[in-house]
Order: sequence, then C-alpha cells, then structure tokens
Amino acid sequence: MIPLLSLFFFSADAGKSREDQYRMLLETAKFADKHGFTAVWTPERHFQRFGGLYGNPSVTSAALAVLTRNISIRAGSVVLPLQDPLRVAEEWAMIDNLSNGRVAIAAASGWHVNDFVLSPGTYQDRHQYLYERIAIIQGLWRGEKIRLPNGAGAIIEVEILPRPLQAELPLWVTGRSDDTFTKAGELGLNVLTGNFAVNHNSKELVRKVGIYRETIMAHHGRRGHVTLMAHTFVGDDDKAIQEIAESAMTRYLEENLQMQKAHSAGVAAEKGFNQLGDRESGFIIKNQVNNNLRGSLSFVGTLEHCTQQAEYLSSLGVDEIACLIDFGIEFDDVMASLERLSVLIKNEGGNHIPALS
Repeated sequence: MIPLLSLFFFSADAGKSREDQYRMLLETAKFADKHGFTAVWTPERHFQRFGGLYGNPSVTSAALAVLTRNISIRAGSVVLPLQDPLRVAEEWAMIDNLSNGRVAIAAASGWHVNDFVLSPGTYQDRHQYLYERIAIIQGLWRGEKIRLPNGAGAIIEVEILPRPLQAELPLWVTGRSDDTFTKAGELGLNVLTGNFAVNHNSKELVRKVGIYRETIMAHHGRRGHVTLMAHTFVGDDDKAIQEIAESAMTRYLEENLQMQKAHSAGVAAEKGFNQLGDRESGFIIKNQVNNNLRGSLSFVGTLEHCTQQAEYLSSLGVDEIACLIDFGIEFDDVMASLERLSVLIKNEGGNHIPALS
C-alpha cells in the first residue's frame, strides 16, 4: 500500500526574466489531473526569488480550477497572519464554485520576517493569529456571519458569497513542532509537514505522527491525515538521476540559504544563517543535497526505488506524499519523471481523493 501522491510547487525561479514561468505548473497540473494524482498544492511566499512565483495561492488555484476536472486544488499554504480571514474565506468559496467543490487549504503561521511587511503587527503573535483565523474561516464557510465595522464605523453583519459547495473546508495545519502536531489533533485538522522539517529523520517523523494520531483519536475518534512534502524526481537510472537532480538541487538550496540569511538579517536580535561564511554555507548545502536525494525520507530515485520508498513512508504513518517537482529540473525531465511516477499510481490501482475534514 502506497500513500496518495500529489504535486507541490515552490520554485526558486522568481526574478528571472523569461516567458512561460508558469508553464510547468499548468502543464503538470493537467497531467496530474488525467493520471490519478490526488492534489496540486501551491504556496504563499513574497518578494524573493525562492518561492516568489507564488505570491497568492488563491490566484494560482483559480487558474487551476478551470484547467482541471478531477484533482483537489490546495493552498500549501495560506499564511493566515498576513491575511484578512474574511477575504480568505470569500476567495476560496469562489474557487470552490469554480472547481465544483475541489478546494482545500493548509494554513501556516509564517516564519520569514520579511513577508510580514504585509502585516508587521501580527509577526510576534503569529501562532495565535493562525488559530484564531482558522476558527473564523471555518465559521464563515459554514454560513455563519461575523460583525465588523463598515466605512462609516457602523457595526454590520457580514457573510461570504457565493456559498461554497463543500459543507466543510478541508483544512491542514502546516508546521514542524510538537505543538503544531498536537494542536492539529485537538482541532481535528490534517497535517502538512516536510521531510526537512523532521531533519530527514524517520524516527522523528514517527514520533510526531504518533503525537498527532493519539491526539486526534482522543478528541475526534479518527486517525486524521498526514501529508509529507518531499522533493521528487523519478529517473531511469542512478547515473542519470545524479546528473540531472544533483546540480538542480544544489542551485535550489543555494537560493534557499539566501532566503534563510535574509530572514536572519531581518531579525535584529537573531544571529543565525547570516553569520555563515562561504565554507559553512557550502557544507550545509552539500549535506542538505545529500539528505534530499539520498536520505531515509527522500523521494528521488528509479521507479523501483521510489515504489519501495513510498511503501516505507506509508509504514511510517504518511498518508500522502506531496511531490515537490519544481526545484530547478528542466520541464521535459520533470514531465518524464511524472510519466514514471504515474506508473506507480496505475500499479496501485489509482489514487483516490478522500473526503478530508
């Protein structure tokens, strides 16, 4: 038994001057829609090359809603402390109608200090804002009204229109801490995490999943749903995989490290990545490349290897692998990788899109 397979996007190509920057997103989503993948996830990141193609997941998801017919369309993630929850509920209700009831969102607290130029007052208490706004969005989605002041200062009741097609908005919480896994279980939400978020350590993943399963079972009587993001490339042989994936991953992580350094530099009291020299930076990148390509929670390799790895991740408690495919590999190679990955789905009898809450 393998986990569900979905596509995940987080390109480091923003800022490059070229046409068709969204070609990979649109074409791979169409392929995934026809070949049994469960979902397509697009993130929220602002004002930097790493992830900056994806400033607003509701915009990318609206495009995908009219381009696809079967696949679940998800935000991975909406950074709720940056957003007005009324606007989030309204936008995603529209996309729910455009997609005929196929949307879902992962909600995140955010972490990069420079993203919060959009809402500087919510940075320090971003975790509190995250859960407060989840509750507001859930209520609005169910048809509840909220009271807010209008332009003249009068308090009015507001509800979202159009009414969404799904009675409940499927929700994930994005994170890595024990508190996130516990809170998701208490609230009856799904969990989105990454192999990097558990330090590519299978024992740590099992421990955190155990916290979540125990908590959601105690509060809601069910096992919940765990999605693990992993960089994904399926090649013909190990030599080709190394030639194609290693250089792409290295460049990708160089951009990631620049993003980390920008965050550290933006937090006046924090000493971290911005203090690293070239030698230390190179060591970190080399180690992370090895983890992403060859670690115990990696999803890069031949079809035979990735089939075994999918079964292994399932045994660790992973319900869904969110395959991050746009880490610098060229379009044709990504499409060939998805062709191979679709064989895994076909051999398993097809992914299904579950009713998730």
